Amino acid sequence: MGTHMHFNPDNVRSYVGFQLPADKLAALDQARIEMRLSRSQFMREAVAAYLQQRQATAK
Repeated sequence: MGTHMHFNPDNVRSYVGFQLPADKLAALDQARIEMRLSRSQFMREAVAAYLQQRQATAK
């Protein structure tokens, strides 16, 4: 059986899906509603901030 890569870097509409426990999802929703963001935009910003922080600590 071969390896299947779910991420296609050539696909403009990349998709990342995941599940969260109900309490984590509720906390995420509370934070993003206060920030007036969609779940997608909240996660894009959270991932970007996380990657930026990792890059800064790697230097």
